[in-house]
Amino acid sequence: MAFALVGLLNYGYALLLTRLLDVAAYSRFAAGQGLLLWVTTVSAVSVPWVLAQAMVRASSRPERDAAIRFAKLASTGSGGVAAVVVAAVASRFADPATVLALAASTFVLFLGTTTTGWLQGLERMRALSVRYVAENVLKNGAGLLLVTTAKAGDTGALAAFGIGGIVMLAGWPRTRRRSHEPWLVTVAHRELWHRAAGIAATQGVVALFTATDVVLVTLLPGSRALAASYQASAALARVPLFLAGGVATAFFPSLSRTADSTMIAAQAVRMYAAIALPLTAVLMTAPRPVLAVMFPAEYGAVVTLLKDTAVTGLAAGGIGLIVAFFQAADDYACLARLGAGIAVYIAALLGGWWAAGIAGLAVGGALGAVAALALLGWRLIARRGRAVLAGVSLLEPALATGLLILLRPSTLLWLTAAALIGLRAGLRFLRPAAEPRSARGHPAGKHRRTGPALAGHPPTVSVLIDATGQRVRAPDCAPGHGKAASHRPRWPAVLSASGGPALHARAKNKW
Repeated sequence: MAFALVGLLNYGYALLLTRLLDVAAYSRFAAGQGLLLWVTTVSAVSVPWVLAQAMVRASSRPERDAAIRFAKLASTGSGGVAAVVVAAVASRFADPATVLALAASTFVLFLGTTTTGWLQGLERMRALSVRYVAENVLKNGAGLLLVTTAKAGDTGALAAFGIGGIVMLAGWPRTRRRSHEPWLVTVAHRELWHRAAGIAATQGVVALFTATDVVLVTLLPGSRALAASYQASAALARVPLFLAGGVATAFFPSLSRTADSTMIAAQAVRMYAAIALPLTAVLMTAPRPVLAVMFPAEYGAVVTLLKDTAVTGLAAGGIGLIVAFFQAADDYACLARLGAGIAVYIAALLGGWWAAGIAGLAVGGALGAVAALALLGWRLIARRGRAVLAGVSLLEPALATGLLILLRPSTLLWLTAAALIGLRAGLRFLRPAAEPRSARGHPAGKHRRTGPALAGHPPTVSVLIDATGQRVRAPDCAPGHGKAASHRPRWPAVLSASGGPALHARAKNKW
């Protein structure tokens, strides 16, 4: 939910700037934001996920301290390198002040990733969610003040990202002063560096699916108004990407605990599909009057471009989620197929632009992203089987899309249907998903006890509670167990998907 809110805040920020900046300044801002999205997609997982993995697998306090020190070193070094790379690319389309603002923001955002990984490793998801939202609220407020009051233009709008990053930077974790492992040993920790390099490499490629098109339309010749329209539609279509990031962040510790995590991965896929598919249908069918209220007249091409950029955003989110499954299992062999996917995507972008300009680039991006998703999805099914897609329904989103297309001529009816479809998707995302009939072995609706059997898929709420470390209250205890039994944690049902008997015993001792 926090990631979805962050996506909406980012979109609201970009939407306000379409009215506060001229077309040229907004185009520079969108390109700079695309660069920041690219590097922060890498930073948000490379160091934090390594730290989170190391903490959930650590057996002692010194091991956790060593992992935290490693994260501090890695975030500082990688932040410096990323700042130089961003500055070099930004110098092609921005003035020196804007380049400096982008570089400084990049460095601050990288430093704050240690806090992200520390909270994720402790499975304090509520605290992490609050910090994510607070970071974006501060960023939006600072950016709007810099643009409206200080008249800093696109430079101020981009500098606000670094100001917001102070929220994470202020929460740097501390290690014990009298630690048995010196910093020099942390530097030489090959396993952590190897894991961080693998995650950074794969996420660097994943991030290209979200930034390449936005930066490319700025560098390619053509109408600035049309380029800005594409960038505005891409900003709106990136909401599924934030949803995928939220699901991956919440599930990553549970996925990292056990080698056989197919059931947990299936739950993550179902949650993403439940919300992302209806949202994409709404974006693709948005009528012109609705978009005219949201965007100024100069961005009129959004209504035609959004159909394609919405598909690109959906596919990019799916790619990021699939790669998270591989990384949780320390499987970096997917990098070759991921590289082939990004090559297909970039070739499709350039081919579409050569054929029909920016409109063709949008179509090519959608086709290339879907092709890359199919490449990675095929590998995921080959590794984990078709069970990873169990429970994903395509019929309901298809019917919703058809209904929205039929109601598109009437703005009021379309808005009503879109609101109902969005409410339905939100309820399916938040409420426990039904288990497949083949896994249950019972007719739908029949009461049964949920025991320690491992055959079925655990309810979504159980996996989320396992990911956030909260107490579980048994929803269906056997008759006669009394009040004490109704409040007893269902350890087998919750932990069967994430560690087996050993973790079961450790968790009982912990509670």
